Amino acid sequence: MKQFQKCLCIGLFFLSPELWAQEGIENGGGGTFSHLQSSPRMAYGDDWLHGVVDATGFFQNSEFFSPLAVGQTLPGIQFVPRLTFQIEQFRLEWGAYAVYYAGDEKNSNAFNQMFIRMQYAVNPDFNLVLGNLYGGLSHRLIEPLYQWERHYTARPESGLQVHFENKKYFADVWLDWEQFIRRGDSIPELLTFGISTSVLLTSEESRFRLSVPFQLLVHHQGGQIDTSDKPKIVMGNVAAGINAEWFAGYNLLQSLALKTYVTGYLDNTEDLALRPYTKGWGIYPVLEARAKYVTMAVGYWHANKFYAFEGESLFGSFNPYEPEKQFPIRDLVTAKLLYQKALLHSLHAGAQIEIYRDCGLRRTDYSFGVYLRFNRQIF
Repeated sequence: MKQFQKCLCIGLFFLSPELWAQEGIENGGGGTFSHLQSSPRMAYGDDWLHGVVDATGFFQNSEFFSPLAVGQTLPGIQFVPRLTFQIEQFRLEWGAYAVYYAGDEKNSNAFNQMFIRMQYAVNPDFNLVLGNLYGGLSHRLIEPLYQWERHYTARPESGLQVHFENKKYFADVWLDWEQFIRRGDSIPELLTFGISTSVLLTSEESRFRLSVPFQLLVHHQGGQIDTSDKPKIVMGNVAAGINAEWFAGYNLLQSLALKTYVTGYLDNTEDLALRPYTKGWGIYPVLEARAKYVTMAVGYWHANKFYAFEGESLFGSFNPYEPEKQFPIRDLVTAKLLYQKALLHSLHAGAQIEIYRDCGLRRTDYSFGVYLRFNRQIF
């Protein structure tokens, strides 16, 4: 209890008035990068052919010195130009996906590949997607399950997606096919199955809103037609909770929310040298305040033998690159500040700072960054 009180004091320190000088964080507990998300909702019109330019310039610096994580600096541009063919509720998109990292002369870490997506709107709220998915931050996963920097570094998700969203319900179900195989291939099949849902329990017009989120990620390695000698692996994470939000309606304080998540980890691996724990859990309450352009959040993460294959490493109980570095009990205070604003009709800017105080290791790690996103239909 004394350790909890000490960490709570540290978290309150991070919310000192000086931080308020900086506009809204969702990547679950404290983090809504809404301007970086994409929605499958269609717009209907008479034109059937459109050209779209979508480019995001970013600079992200993670000053992590924790034995659990690898810090990195990401300066670059993400570029997704495409043609869109649409006839009523059917849409076909074709283009390119490229990421340029400044200073990477060999282009060794960038993605340059075709972008293709087919989509059918059963109704305005319900969409079926094939090919490149509305992935990454658009899944609205919490940070212990999904490291938001993967929006800049991970390969584009591709496979199958079913998406439903209205004022009371949000449901995103997807299958990301990461490694395709043919009969006799020496590599295993890799895929990730995900579910992200939220149900609003109160009226959408109420100033006090109560919602229940549920999230699931399952990673599968295996296959029936390959010749790989790698073991069949299934590991996954689950998160569920309750979110209470009060909409104040003031410029200085638009809303105040308490979001509480309980998470789990399960793994069938037999190689404990690779992943020393096969099951674990965590709890993550987050207090979040939103103003017109600014979102602030402070959270407390407590976990036991937890690991998430796509999550932020600082929340895990071991280093996935050096599994011998193990810290089964995790106590982490998080403090986040995000500013984001629409500069023009198609241009959005944002900046953020994140602080992680590890109570068990008695050290502080932080990250900061900026982004500029231009997303516009040019014809």
